[in-house]
Amino acid sequence: MKRILLIVDPQNDFINGSLAVAEAEAKMQALASYIATNAERYHAIFVTMDSHPTNHCSFVEQGGIWPPHCVLHTPGWETPAYLDEALKQSKSVVLRYYKGTKTEKEEYSIFDNEEDGAALARHISEAIANDATIDICGIAGDYCVLETLQGLRKFVADKHIRVLTDYIASIDGGEKLNSYLGSSQIEM
Repeated sequence: MKRILLIVDPQNDFINGSLAVAEAEAKMQALASYIATNAERYHAIFVTMDSHPTNHCSFVEQGGIWPPHCVLHTPGWETPAYLDEALKQSKSVVLRYYKGTKTEKEEYSIFDNEEDGAALARHISEAIANDATIDICGIAGDYCVLETLQGLRKFVADKHIRVLTDYIASIDGGEKLNSYLGSSQIEM
């Protein structure tokens, strides 16, 4: 059975930029190696990306709680070259989905985005109809990964979800995500 890999926000600003998460660099390098050696398992790889305008509501200057990050078409918005290379070499279908695109709306989960969230949900639903499993990982485990996982569970049964904790970096060291996973039936 083929799987789908869902990578949440593997972007430079979260790895070594304005909102760097501890261990993100090592986790994303390990993910790139994992993709290189396990690509044949995956029918498709879906990547979500924070894609903010310069005046996004989540930024401190606009009354939000975060420093400016993942501003569309800046180096911080991009994924690291080593991960891009692993994705290209995988020969899997790689699709990117964008969130946080509207100035006035925070979207930790891709499923909060009306356009790309709906498109991703359709692609995942089609895969689940063929009994696929979704592997999820990315940055940050206590925010975007967790909320994306919660959104995913609204239309995908736990038996179809596997959380790849080795490839998740969290601001809180994994405490919030691990607590959530401990109360679920999701495979890790």
